[in-house]
Amino acid sequence: MFFLLSKTLYFLVMPVTLVMLAFVLCIFWKRHRKLFFAVGFSLLLLFTNTFLSNLLLLVWETPPEPIASLPQYPVGVVLGGITIDKEPRDRSHVTGDADRILHAIQLYRAGKIEKILLSGGSGKILVDSIPEAISLKRILRNAQVPEEDILVEADSRNTRENALNSQNVLRENSITSKVLLITSAYHMRRAKACFDKADVPTDVFSVSMRSKDPQFTPDWLIIPNSRAIGNFEVVIREMVGTIAYWAAGYI
Repeated sequence: MFFLLSKTLYFLVMPVTLVMLAFVLCIFWKRHRKLFFAVGFSLLLLFTNTFLSNLLLLVWETPPEPIASLPQYPVGVVLGGITIDKEPRDRSHVTGDADRILHAIQLYRAGKIEKILLSGGSGKILVDSIPEAISLKRILRNAQVPEEDILVEADSRNTRENALNSQNVLRENSITSKVLLITSAYHMRRAKACFDKADVPTDVFSVSMRSKDPQFTPDWLIIPNSRAIGNFEVVIREMVGTIAYWAAGYI
């Protein structure tokens, strides 16, 4: 039930949803048409502003750590949320957050992590799909990571389950020392909180940075950019998710 409710809540607070709602009310609520048009137009300007979306990212994202500064960990835990269930299925299709698995391989090659734990099932609500951990394992095997150095947890559907199920896998493999949590910078706050709640000791390694060094040029300050909407959407989703997890006692 929480899974369905969280998905619904995410949809309702997304920037595009809010803008469309304002303009729909503008059409059907004639008495306050000017007000709703002004609200919709203002929201559209806000959500397409590159400077503001980047500023929000800078505040929210967990900063990355230099690889050279890391000690050695028995396991690097890679969270799912980066694959696409798409034809042809003779390969693994990934999103822009593929840095999660790519950096895990880099850390493994550098000797910073001894094993890689892939955590992620299917995030689909109504249809079955290949668990993410299985798709990601294919990438690791193609990258010549030995079978014995890959741990798989393929049942999780959200970040809380990532933490709880990863805890079980670590215990089954007698791993009790601190592990390295690898996920996107914008997702790290909620992920770290979930692993702390599950009593899994972790250090964090943020990847897939969306924020950039601020620029004070017209294209950043005043020219609308559709990519800014995506950045707002990512942070708003994580903020809502964090609040929902706190309310449910997951963090």
